[in-house]
Amino acid sequence: MYFDDMEQPSSVTRDGEPLRFTTDADLRRLLVRQAGRVLAADPEARLGMEWVLTGGARREGDRLLVRRRRWVPPAPGLRAEAFGEEEVRIPLSGAWGPLVAALERRAARPVRLSELRDGLAADLGHGSDAVMRVLDKLVGTGVLVPWAPAAEQSPDFVRRWYGLARRLPGATAARVAAAFEATRDVLDDFGEATGTERARSVLHLQRLWSAAVSPAASADRDDRGSGRASGDRESQEPGEIQESGSRTARRPSDDTASSPLVEDCHVSRGAPVPREWTRAWSADLRGLMPLLFALDDQRVLAGALESVFVDRYGRGGRCTDLDEFAGHARAAFPMTQRLMAGETGEADEDLSRLLAARRRAVEHLNDLSGQDAEAVEVDPAVVEEVASLLPEREFTARRSFAVFGHPDHRGGLVLNHLYGGRARYFSRFLAALPDGVRDRVAAHVRRLGPPDADTVHMRSALGFNANLSPLLAPEELALRDEPVLADGPSTADLHLVHTPRGLRLVRGSREVDPVYTGFLVPHALPYDEMLVAMLADSPFFSFSDTVIDLHERWERSRSDRRAPGGTPRISFGDVLLFRRRWALDADLLAARPGEDPESLHRRINVERTLRGMPDQVFVRPLQGSRMGPMERAMAPKPQHVDFLSRLHTATAAKRLAHLGPTLFAEELLPCPSEGGLSGPRGRHATEVFLELSTVPSPVPPMPVPPGEVRLVP
Repeated sequence: MYFDDMEQPSSVTRDGEPLRFTTDADLRRLLVRQAGRVLAADPEARLGMEWVLTGGARREGDRLLVRRRRWVPPAPGLRAEAFGEEEVRIPLSGAWGPLVAALERRAARPVRLSELRDGLAADLGHGSDAVMRVLDKLVGTGVLVPWAPAAEQSPDFVRRWYGLARRLPGATAARVAAAFEATRDVLDDFGEATGTERARSVLHLQRLWSAAVSPAASADRDDRGSGRASGDRESQEPGEIQESGSRTARRPSDDTASSPLVEDCHVSRGAPVPREWTRAWSADLRGLMPLLFALDDQRVLAGALESVFVDRYGRGGRCTDLDEFAGHARAAFPMTQRLMAGETGEADEDLSRLLAARRRAVEHLNDLSGQDAEAVEVDPAVVEEVASLLPEREFTARRSFAVFGHPDHRGGLVLNHLYGGRARYFSRFLAALPDGVRDRVAAHVRRLGPPDADTVHMRSALGFNANLSPLLAPEELALRDEPVLADGPSTADLHLVHTPRGLRLVRGSREVDPVYTGFLVPHALPYDEMLVAMLADSPFFSFSDTVIDLHERWERSRSDRRAPGGTPRISFGDVLLFRRRWALDADLLAARPGEDPESLHRRINVERTLRGMPDQVFVRPLQGSRMGPMERAMAPKPQHVDFLSRLHTATAAKRLAHLGPTLFAEELLPCPSEGGLSGPRGRHATEVFLELSTVPSPVPPMPVPPGEVRLVP
């Protein structure tokens, strides 16, 4: 990782320097959390673990309302996991009342389950066995949740879990401890190991971790089978528990690979990008900003969330229970899909203007895509027209954009992605950089917030290694049932108010500026985190409208029985927004009956040449309908195809089968031979990102020139 700032500008003259690599391997946080759930489900191990009354519990009249999280057993290969959230209502009549009161005293802070059992037995005058049966029921219904021995962002997270597993009794804890110990031994020499040694070590760890976490499946099935307890609510042992209101979110794991390890590669220097290039890119993107405002999917989601809030609390209203509103906030997601599909009846004036600007921007891009040319330019007059359609508050909002792309040899930037910025994509890599770098990034994060607001950092904790960001604000949002490393408010301490500028979080009389640096879309987060992430206003650009248009033109060309041409490159100044694209049927890549590999190779290359496709492309699914945020989050990664490689053409149909029957290919641009870094093994393709921020005028004095960027390879 290399941090490029004013004191150390990248330069093309540095490209000849030796390129050094260092690696840093670690255990997947996902496995650690799964191991923790396995230990919590084991009757022997759970007694030595700490437990706490869930922060998702609150009294409502004569009932205790609990929002619990249900984890689905991991799929083979640990590719993804899912959780559900549902409401559980426990009556406070009969024996439940004294029990809940005792829990509120004894389990308000983490306490070992054996100590809680003995304390409750003394409080209620029952035997330990009877109390333990009730505690098991409370664990199963999510009233009591296990407390991790360290915060996920802590450098001691894995070590503390290992130490806990070693101290716990039982065969389950022994398997988990053995997996931790083997991982420690492998990581000691992993950086210097040969390829063969690495493969052998990874396979060894896969077997150990599979054995360590596999009990989760049977424990979860048993738990779900007894999810609704029955009995007499007036009996000495608490009885009926009611469940309702389920919601399921599926989130991707760190990678599609099943290795128990993750490895980062740090390089000694960054991409050779002259400062004048980055200034030109910043200027072009600044000129394009009204179009980007209109195409930001997150802005539509924010408008939908505001509509849901106003319907419930009125204009200028205040919500004093964020957890309660978070359950209703999910209605913003289907509403967003409807709005983006053209159903605008639910939109207020500002949102209607935003959607009108979006329609004009999409119309222009689709018109450009339909031109019979190799390259076209976005019309600045259309950008001005889009700007005139946008509501005024879109220009006074504070936003930060992370712009990812490849620099070409002529000084242009070939765009790959546009996401929300605010240091989100530095993530865990900041820990490998000097403290002074982290201090400058933290100052940058705070400078972008409202001047009279308290900046609070939300670091997601769901076993996702990419979420391991150092603290970038004075305070950290306390997540439900998760330890944190710094003081800060929880959602229970915050109110949500409607203002002319949209929804704002407040604590007392102070506005709270949330900074979400997690990598997960709001759909994939628990309710409380989901709401904060939506309010953090992290821009997201899917450009799905252009893909839908490509699919529609592909369908029209098929009905006309003609081979469609490719879309042109679309640029604005020195920034290339879209590479050339081609729609194609996956059957094109499949061998026909009796077709040998040589004939298949020849036919594919003849057909792609007739369509004007280059010899190297990246292939994605071609969707004819709008994808939701979760579908996008779970979408497969683009696949590289080299048409001049016989191995690629012979295996393309099999390798791309998971992408579906209709595909679109993007040209490989720029070619790595025309950019990137020189190293001991040849040239390396290099991606850079720059962060651009929009701050309302007047702007405070800046310590760096306009167009400040942060570049990493």
